[in-house]
Amino acid sequence: MCILQPIVPHYRVPVFSLLARQPGIDLEVWACLRGSFGSIQGVSRSDTFALRHAFYAERFGMVLQPSAVRAVRSGFDAVMITDNVRSPAMFAALACRRCPVIIWGHGFGTHHDRIGHRLRMLSFRSADAGLFYGPRGRERFVSAGIDPDKLFVAPNAIDQSPIAGAREHWSQGNTLASFRREQGIDGARVMLFLSRLEPEKLPMMAVDALLRLRADIPGLRLIFIGDGSERPAIERRIRDEGLEGTVRMVGALYEDSAIAPWAMSAELLIHPGALGLSIFHAFGYGLPVVTSDSAAIQMPEAECLEHGRNGLAYRNGSLDDLVACCARVLSDRTMRASLSEGAIQTVTGSSGRNLPAMVQGFVDAIRFVASR
Repeated sequence: MCILQPIVPHYRVPVFSLLARQPGIDLEVWACLRGSFGSIQGVSRSDTFALRHAFYAERFGMVLQPSAVRAVRSGFDAVMITDNVRSPAMFAALACRRCPVIIWGHGFGTHHDRIGHRLRMLSFRSADAGLFYGPRGRERFVSAGIDPDKLFVAPNAIDQSPIAGAREHWSQGNTLASFRREQGIDGARVMLFLSRLEPEKLPMMAVDALLRLRADIPGLRLIFIGDGSERPAIERRIRDEGLEGTVRMVGALYEDSAIAPWAMSAELLIHPGALGLSIFHAFGYGLPVVTSDSAAIQMPEAECLEHGRNGLAYRNGSLDDLVACCARVLSDRTMRASLSEGAIQTVTGSSGRNLPAMVQGFVDAIRFVASR
């Protein structure tokens, strides 16, 4: 079995490692081992599955990964290719394949354009199976008349065990209290933004919300964990507004041992824009999430946000409503505790937002194409 990826982010390693341990699956992952994808760094080695270098680049709006064609003609029992309608190699691989092909992705594009949607429909219709990050993507293709028997869901998730371990470590003694004192947030009320600082995430809107909230909530702080193209603009805004003691730019952190004390010091995750895997980090730390209610801008991971159970969804684009939702969580201790419990249950209960459920989706799709 071969899976093609642009790169292998660190959060995918546990997924592929568990998949490689499934009975009857001999896994190779082909990806670019010499670069990054935007602000996401890829790993270059693995001890748990075979990792091979495969050229990947983006040129003039197109995706280049010619090894997709080589993979489908290399004798694998099945090949899984990332859904990207800007990749000529994906369509070429579907046309000349000598083995079953599974297309894996969101099921929709970032811009939701009509041509892209038609090309995506063509790719999933032509493939031997389709695998989606969440049920919303699958439902769209079933509604379009594609055979539901060949469409599967691997609910996107992260490995929660490092989060659980980090929470246990920072809960011992006065470890967390000492951290808060050292960082100057002892006694502060903290909102956390944990994601890449990119335009679609709307990180500047979190600053706008802070400026509105701090008059009514003394000691309020906003912590940014992440890096990206919006960071310089946010840093200028901090200087212009005199927010040096109120807004902190921590930078990109990848280890839960480093993320944990910030997350455990916060009372909510504020994420005004497109929300992805950060929601699972927040839920793992018991953080209620406040994010947009717009399915048009959200990533599939945001499907698991239930308004009033594990977070609040504000009216997309409304700063007033974003401020109101954050104020409700910050001001109502009983609500905050209830949302926190709902957040933890979402990633530890039977909801399916966990690593075994995600890997089972892969296994179901692989076994389906093998049986055909």
